[in-house]
Amino acid sequence: MANTTMEPDAPEEPTNRPAPTYRVREFFSRPYVRRIALMTALIMAGTIALAWLVVFFMNGSGAPASDIMSDIETTVLVFTIVSAPLIAITLSVIFYSLIGWKHDSGEQPPMQDSPAIRTNAVAVITWIAATSLLAGFLVVWGLVELAAITASSYGSRAANQQPNSAQPLDVNVTGQQWIWTFEYPKGQQGIDGAIKSDRLVVPLGVPVYFNVTSKDVVHSFWVVELGVKIDANPGAVTNTGFTATKTGIYNVRCAELCGLHHAYMQTQVVVVTPDEFAAWVRENGGKRTV
Repeated sequence: MANTTMEPDAPEEPTNRPAPTYRVREFFSRPYVRRIALMTALIMAGTIALAWLVVFFMNGSGAPASDIMSDIETTVLVFTIVSAPLIAITLSVIFYSLIGWKHDSGEQPPMQDSPAIRTNAVAVITWIAATSLLAGFLVVWGLVELAAITASSYGSRAANQQPNSAQPLDVNVTGQQWIWTFEYPKGQQGIDGAIKSDRLVVPLGVPVYFNVTSKDVVHSFWVVELGVKIDANPGAVTNTGFTATKTGIYNVRCAELCGLHHAYMQTQVVVVTPDEFAAWVRENGGKRTV
């Protein structure tokens, strides 16, 4: 006897299902979304251009004149470029919320109102993933660059224990209202007698190690082009350093408000060739002439 049991019909495929890109096209069809997207692009371009201008004007003064400053400039550009999209979209939403929707009123909700973002799984997952990747990248980059800068500034080891092939140069830096004093102890780089100067002179390509202190209030030893900035504290010694990669004359400033004439507490650092440095030492009585 034939089996007359009827199989249930399979459900029909819906014929009105929107295309996969429908939600994206519908979202960007909203006028306010297009305006926010345009603002985001403009702010992002402006942010990156501003970072480039900062580096451009810094280079105009002679930077980078050390590996430390090169690392700092690269980090500024990379951090700005990577963070620019998030900065731009956040500022765009804030600005448009203040300007574009300030006149909206009435009891009816806006047309094309979409579900809250907190209930949109795709939006939440995308935002968390993007910001987590960004944060992870910035942390790793920051740790690597911090280690490189610390190694270049000789801040954690004494100058005579550095692994550099070139014999480092010790310089004692003293800040006081409102001058800088630099002392070169004898027994290094052929210096047979201590030299004191109100201008810092260092040789090209030689690691220079600074012992920084203050006689009165807190100052800050700051040389932008060489990537050096460290506090000069009374009664204590802080350490930093650099290896100059470019000859030239750069400004030494105080970056800590230290009194009435703080703005005038500046002098020069002169990077010269090793032969010119030896001649300067002889001229200042730090080495016997043969």
